[in-house]
Amino acid sequence: MDSGNNYIDDMNDIYRQLRRLDLNLLVVFDALMREQSVSKAAQRCFLSQPAMSNALKRLRGMLDDPVLVRTTRGMMPSPRAQALAGTIRSLLNQLGTNLQPPAPFDPQTSRRDFTIALTSYGENVLLPEISHAFCACAPGARVDITRLTEQVPLEALERGEIDLVVGVREYLPPQKQLRSEPYLRDRLVCVAKKGRRRSRRLSLRQFLAHRHVYPTPLGIKHNIVDEWLARQDTQRDIAVSTHSYLVAARIVSETDYLLSLPSRIAEQLVGLFPLEVLEPPTDFPAFELNLIWHPLYENEPAIRWLLELMRRLEVAGASG
Repeated sequence: MDSGNNYIDDMNDIYRQLRRLDLNLLVVFDALMREQSVSKAAQRCFLSQPAMSNALKRLRGMLDDPVLVRTTRGMMPSPRAQALAGTIRSLLNQLGTNLQPPAPFDPQTSRRDFTIALTSYGENVLLPEISHAFCACAPGARVDITRLTEQVPLEALERGEIDLVVGVREYLPPQKQLRSEPYLRDRLVCVAKKGRRRSRRLSLRQFLAHRHVYPTPLGIKHNIVDEWLARQDTQRDIAVSTHSYLVAARIVSETDYLLSLPSRIAEQLVGLFPLEVLEPPTDFPAFELNLIWHPLYENEPAIRWLLELMRRLEVAGASG
C-alpha cells in the first residue's frame, strides 16, 4: 500500500514539474546548444534576435541556470546545459518521429492480414468480389474471414482482432462505441420447386398457405420476414429451419415448401437446383447490410483503405 502511495506522490511531483515546462523552450535550448550563438540560434528557429534573447531569459528562469555564458572563447554552455543537451535532443527527436503522420498504406507492397466478419450472405455475395479486388489492388495482402453470429463482436473490434464487420445494424451493441454506415440493400424474393403452375407474384394469402423453410445463418429464431408478418398480426408456418442457404434450397427443390431469401442468393441457387423465383407479396421487406468498424482504428491508413475498397465494390453499389 505504501509503495502504491509513493508511486502516486512521485507521479504528482513529475506532473507539477511538467506543468512548468514549455516545449518551445526545449527547441530553443537545442538550437542554442547546437549554435552556441544567440543570433545563429535565432536564425535556426526563424525568430528575431530580440525574441531569441527573451526566450533564453525564460529558459534560464525555467532551469534556474545561466545555460549560455559569455567567455573569452565566445558563448559556452554551462555544465548543467551540457549535461541536459543529449537528453533534450533525444527527446525532441523521439517526439518529432512519433508525432509524424502515419506512413501511407501501400496496398501493392503490403503483406498485412485483414480480418473481416461476414454473414453467410456476405461470404456468398461479397467474398468473391473482395477477393478479386485484393488480387488486383493488394496482391500480397491476406483476407481472413470470420463468420458473423447474431451479435456484432464488439470486443474483437476493440482489440483489433477484426478490422471490419459487414452485418445488420439492428444487432449492434446498445452502446454507441462503433461506427456504421449503410452499405448494401437487396430485395427479398421467394423460391419454390420448379415446374408447378402458380402465379409469378404471390399474394399474402398464397404466401401464408405454404409451409416454409427458414434459413437462419445467424442462428436467430426470427428475421425481418417474421417481423413484417407480426406487424400484420399474422405468422408463417415454418416446417424446417437450417443454417445453410444451400441445404434450404435443396429441401425446397424436393418439396412443396417455400423459401424467402435475398435475391442475389436466389440467383445463385436457381443455377444449382430445379427452382424458380417468385415475386413476394406487396410491400415485402428488404434485406440491408452495414459496414461496421471501431473508431479506435478508423484513422489507420490500412483501415481507411479497406473501407474505401469496400465502398467501391460493384456489388455494393447496386441495390436489388
